[in-house]
Amino acid sequence: MGRPDHLPERRARPLRLAIRLIVPLIFAGALWYLFTNVVRFGTVDSESMTPALEPGDYYTIRLDAYRNGRPPKHGDIIVFDHPNEGAYLKRVIAVGGDLVGIAGGRVWLNGSWLKEPYLKVQPVAELPLVTKIPNDHLFVLGDNRNSSEDSRDFGPIPVSSVVGQVRKIVWPPGRIGQLAPVIQENGMVGAESR
Repeated sequence: MGRPDHLPERRARPLRLAIRLIVPLIFAGALWYLFTNVVRFGTVDSESMTPALEPGDYYTIRLDAYRNGRPPKHGDIIVFDHPNEGAYLKRVIAVGGDLVGIAGGRVWLNGSWLKEPYLKVQPVAELPLVTKIPNDHLFVLGDNRNSSEDSRDFGPIPVSSVVGQVRKIVWPPGRIGQLAPVIQENGMVGAESR
């Protein structure tokens, strides 16, 4: 008497069931890790960063951009936690040790006037004194300086308050793309939308 032909099929059922359960669990775990440790999404709700980021734009925040001792750099667009105000979205203008000032609507950094092609309009608010940024702090400004609450109002921010770096617009369709680097004569790197 031989073995019934249906026995191998019976043994395969639990394996298929296990695969159907394990694969979605692995996928869900990978998504959880990705969205808690690597990337988040944000929405622009003010005009303070126009034209690089417009109200209604959805963007990605790289949560791992400044891990392992990598500090924010001049020109990076960052999201940071402002005490009592929630998340803010601004451009890094100066880092710890830099000297920064604003006069005649222009930013002065370490002895040079910055060229800022990403600005919407010439700003009016000034920082009449040259300020030395403390170590582990950043001086941040919005690109639309006339409609931005930034370091001119609340001073330098601690690097520890930075959530991550904004790198890409993901919505609306006409604005999808990387925030392209802007390299200036003095070596400062910024970003503008493509």
